[in-house]
Amino acid sequence: MTNGRRRRREALHCCPACAASLGTRRRSGHRHRPPFAWLGLLALVAALVPVAAMDGGGGDRAVAATAVVIEDGPPVPPPAPEEPRPTPSSRPARPPVEWRESLALGGPNGGSLQNGVRLPSEGVGYYTYNPATQSPPGGTDRTWGTAALVRNLTDLGVWWEANHPEQPRLGIGDLSRPHGGSFTGPVVGHSSHQNGLDVDIRLPRADGVEGAATPANYDRELTQQVVDRLIAQGASLVLIGPSLDLHGPSGVVVRWPAHDDHLHVRFPDPDGAN
Repeated sequence: MTNGRRRRREALHCCPACAASLGTRRRSGHRHRPPFAWLGLLALVAALVPVAAMDGGGGDRAVAATAVVIEDGPPVPPPAPEEPRPTPSSRPARPPVEWRESLALGGPNGGSLQNGVRLPSEGVGYYTYNPATQSPPGGTDRTWGTAALVRNLTDLGVWWEANHPEQPRLGIGDLSRPHGGSFTGPVVGHSSHQNGLDVDIRLPRADGVEGAATPANYDRELTQQVVDRLIAQGASLVLIGPSLDLHGPSGVVVRWPAHDDHLHVRFPDPDGAN
């Protein structure tokens, strides 16, 4: 007889309560595992079997085989810096000019110029041309004016360059003779332009060409801006051709024959003598 049976018989001889106590402890010592715990364990084993078979005993090699190795390519040189585009602020504000105090004597149709200042053949935002040949540069004997007139023209060029850097430069035609006075031919002459206060300016062209303009090829909007700027600078007269669609203050902007290809501009005498 085993010890367990012996103990049970001894307990039965003692009392029913002792036998019941012994039976309870025996059942609690053999508690069964829930069925789902076994199922989970079996599922884990089933999942590991294919991995182990595919690994072939080398799990680290299987992981390494699936890794993507990115090798560094040759170094890429940085892009070359772009050369800075010239801007109005990086250019001289004015071309070199031999400045001196000058006087406009008499009237534009019967006067003279004392100590005239020559407008350089080109500068920021402008170039000069000879109306007799319609080609640059302007004649050395046709580009003289008062210091005030030359300063206004260089200021106009700087303004044009600052506001329209993508556009061709403004074309500046005749001013006055070195000492003013009569301004006749040989090809193109003027009844005015005698005292250093008058200047002719080409109309900006719609095709972006620096050349002679006509009512058919001029840029109306850009030309109107030039007219407005000249008035803001204090021009006392702007003659425009009858075929041009331009406007301005009455008595200042005036339609005049033979001015469809340029603006005739006059500034007042700075010393008030005229």
